[in-house]
Amino acid sequence: MKLPLISLSLLALAATPALARPQGAPSPWKLNLYGIQMTDTDLAEDGGFKDSAFGAELGYSTRLGPKWIVGASASVNRRYTDFDARTLFDGTLARFDHRDRIGLGFNGIYLLNKEWQVIVAPRFQWAAAEDASLSDGFSYGVLAGGMYRVNEDLQLGLGLSYLNDVKETKSFPILLVKWQITDKLKLDNPFDPGFAGRAGLELSYRWNPHFELGVGGAYRSDRFAAEQGAVEFEEPLFFGRLSYFPSDTWNVTAALGYRAEGEMKWEGDGLREQSQDLDGRMGFGVNVSWKF
Repeated sequence: MKLPLISLSLLALAATPALARPQGAPSPWKLNLYGIQMTDTDLAEDGGFKDSAFGAELGYSTRLGPKWIVGASASVNRRYTDFDARTLFDGTLARFDHRDRIGLGFNGIYLLNKEWQVIVAPRFQWAAAEDASLSDGFSYGVLAGGMYRVNEDLQLGLGLSYLNDVKETKSFPILLVKWQITDKLKLDNPFDPGFAGRAGLELSYRWNPHFELGVGGAYRSDRFAAEQGAVEFEEPLFFGRLSYFPSDTWNVTAALGYRAEGEMKWEGDGLREQSQDLDGRMGFGVNVSWKF
């Protein structure tokens, strides 16, 4: 399971007093390494399917004076796919063994006053299956929105994400939440909003400085270029996680998730879009994160 990265870390940084990197301020660099393994499932028309993924993301965030917080991130991800069928969608799509994805993001938060923040976050992505060109899988988009501090424990925000994805343009609203319900219980967004979907919601409980439990969900999508077209997986995701924080500089998370019944879509060049149902399945993920 991919955990919150640079944009949501910026929101946490924005919650601190507006000082230029005081002693004890958050570390500017963050590195995440993760792996995900899903159980076998079935496509409605093309038989068995299983997949796994591995990836890394490096992020940087810092204050620029009393008003601006800026950041950037770079990520790589490979998703392995294993189809029982040699061809899919009535022979119009040859099976592929993996999909590669490279991401680049920039983030800016402007602090209007003690209550209001304005957020702008452009995104760039290259995603393609084997035998397809990464340049054919180029996408770009931007998230823009605002956050309002209701009180010291609660921030609420709304945003709009516009994405010029592979052979598709889309936009959708995003709900941003950061609510420290008690000193141990928190409700916030577990994912970076962007090409993979909205930010989702997670309820977490940190019963001591070293351990935290979380449960949540989000709607996830994975769209990329394939040979002579574009493929997309769309699946709701529900998960639970246990995170261990041995120190302030690194942590490890184990997560168990369920991808509910979704769809696999195929839009070949010059062909109408086709889709078939994808059965739900369980998955397990591990994420290791360092701050420095």
